[in-house]
Amino acid sequence: MQTSGSQRAIHAPSAHTSANFSSLVSTVVRTTGVEAPPLVGSSTTIVDDTLYVFGGQRLTRARPGLSNDVYALCLITREWSLLETRGEIPSPRYFHSVCSLGDTKLVCFGGMSPANGGDGANSSPQRNTTAQHSSQQLQREVVVMSDIHIFDIPSRTWSYIPTTDAPEGRYAHCATILPSSAIYSNSSAPIQALTNGVIDGTGGAEMVVVGGQNSANQYMDEISVFNLRSMKWTSTRSLERYCGAYRSVVSPLPRGMTASMIGSGNGGIAQGEDLNPNSSAQGSTAPSVEGHGMLIYSNYNFLEVRLELQVRLPDGSLVEKPLAGPYSPPGLRFPNGGVIDSHFVLSGTYLTSSKQEYALWVLDLRTLAWSKIDVGNVFSQGSWNRGILWNKRNTFLILGKKDRSLVEDYNQRRVNFNHICMVTLEAFGLYDNPRMHSHPALQRSFNKGAQEIGRLVLGMRDLADMEFLAVGGERVPVNSRIIARRWGSYFLELLNAANPPSTSPTSASLAPSARLMSTSLSIHGSHLSNSTITPQNVFTTHSTAMPVLSNTNPPTPLQLSPLTRPRTLYLPHTHQTLLTLVHYLYTSTLPPPTHPQSSPQILCSLLQLARPYRVDGLLEAVVERLHQVLDGKNAAAVFNAAAMAAGGGASTTPSGEMENDQGTSSGVSSVIGLQKRGLRGLMEGRRMRERGRSVGAGGVLNGTGT
Repeated sequence: MQTSGSQRAIHAPSAHTSANFSSLVSTVVRTTGVEAPPLVGSSTTIVDDTLYVFGGQRLTRARPGLSNDVYALCLITREWSLLETRGEIPSPRYFHSVCSLGDTKLVCFGGMSPANGGDGANSSPQRNTTAQHSSQQLQREVVVMSDIHIFDIPSRTWSYIPTTDAPEGRYAHCATILPSSAIYSNSSAPIQALTNGVIDGTGGAEMVVVGGQNSANQYMDEISVFNLRSMKWTSTRSLERYCGAYRSVVSPLPRGMTASMIGSGNGGIAQGEDLNPNSSAQGSTAPSVEGHGMLIYSNYNFLEVRLELQVRLPDGSLVEKPLAGPYSPPGLRFPNGGVIDSHFVLSGTYLTSSKQEYALWVLDLRTLAWSKIDVGNVFSQGSWNRGILWNKRNTFLILGKKDRSLVEDYNQRRVNFNHICMVTLEAFGLYDNPRMHSHPALQRSFNKGAQEIGRLVLGMRDLADMEFLAVGGERVPVNSRIIARRWGSYFLELLNAANPPSTSPTSASLAPSARLMSTSLSIHGSHLSNSTITPQNVFTTHSTAMPVLSNTNPPTPLQLSPLTRPRTLYLPHTHQTLLTLVHYLYTSTLPPPTHPQSSPQILCSLLQLARPYRVDGLLEAVVERLHQVLDGKNAAAVFNAAAMAAGGGASTTPSGEMENDQGTSSGVSSVIGLQKRGLRGLMEGRRMRERGRSVGAGGVLNGTGT
């Protein structure tokens, strides 16, 4: 437990740079389409690039009352739409919870609903006296729900989940879904689930419901767990404290972080280790049990704020983590937040007699040190009501309306959906590598055993059948089959373009997108190669005379003759840069941060070649590492490298189609975020130098006796 103390901002800008700084790290946009009306007690959930709003009490004269509508906001186009849903639609409700389950489903639990439409297992009537509503509608009788509905996003279909032994109904609770362990207790369980519909309850994703209030408006000090594989409530335990939407936030632990790492200092993730949930030496695909921990953060007693942080372990036990640092956030009402990498981002409404604003704070889980995310004067005007973490884009969203009163809307518990403020967390060094997720469509990492094998093979020159040629004439031996598997389309296009259309060794036909230097190449008087690929413009259309290689499979001797294909690939980069590139291709990781091949200069070079060379996952890995090593000394170099890497936006594929890195869930956006952070470092360094010069000038003036 901690009493709120003084506040510290993350490199807070000076007054004369505040406006420019705000536009650098945040963007306020007006939404379009069929937007959600102002609501009380609605849920907001992000899946992929879409924000879903469900339920709530409408504050409109045209259509008052509780809602069970589903609104969807495309966060790319910022356009709202009202979804036409079907199936077993939940009754209208508010102060419920909706959590995302994978990429295609939403899970709704609890809340308050009209008595004539309630179907909760344990519900009792009460009058609608929830926390200071100022709505002029007539109060209707409602019940507190404990039912579960699942919404399938692709089909827009609701399904009611019948359960037994459900916990007591509740509203204004906190809930989250912990990822599945993907483990069955026996080998026949998967077959039984597919053929007979018999589902083994061991493992599986879990919805954890924390606290809330019952039908008597009393806090419930318990945690209940619902298994989404067996579709059964598995446990209910005492919490021994009060938690709820008004004062608490819950969130799963980040990937690779265990409860013992929280507050342990700068170890683990801070050292830039390549953490992977599937990282056992035996190559097991089962993540560690510790990976299913959960954070429970609460603040209360707002006159003298108390802060608490607990970690729920996989076995259900709770561990208290002391928040004893000198800086801490004030009391934030109706807090929201989430975990990005190794940081817990917290937002909420800050109300005192002298200050009313929406606030953003971040807690470093390694050191348990708080910092304020200062975005300038963005929240000084208007009503900003609900924050939510957009993990996929490393962005924090705040919903609101620019021309309303924050205090008035807070008293009504009103949430507006007219404007969105997008805060770029990467500008503050908060970056979560999407390629380290366990989702197979995004994952670009190997377990520890595979990484070690890659390092061993990298050191075996006898397994190399070609070389990379550096700008200084140095050579890096590689195995072309491994490179073709790991590098993919760009490398295969080079081989395809450089392959003569005839299998005859005397053929002189060359591709327009690569130059084969059939004569000897001499650098510094050294004879290097008789056949070298020199990339000129890999995005040129393929010659129709050449066999097109598969974009996923390495070439076979039937496709490329071992006697005629080139054995040297010239890449205009330094020897150290190529060594680091090859290390990544063999192991899918970068060398340790202290290794000479992981210097900021080499990382900046890799940042610029990752996109044009289309090395899968390299861009995200380099951006993640640069965020870890960026400081005042290398801020300028990182900014320049990021600016060059982000240039051009979309590229052109050999077929002539436009290719945009945004489709990979990171791409240009992550580079721009890194660029903004580098620019922040330059701005802060300039401000400190100006302050130092002014202090120095004052000292000289005083020394003259004037």
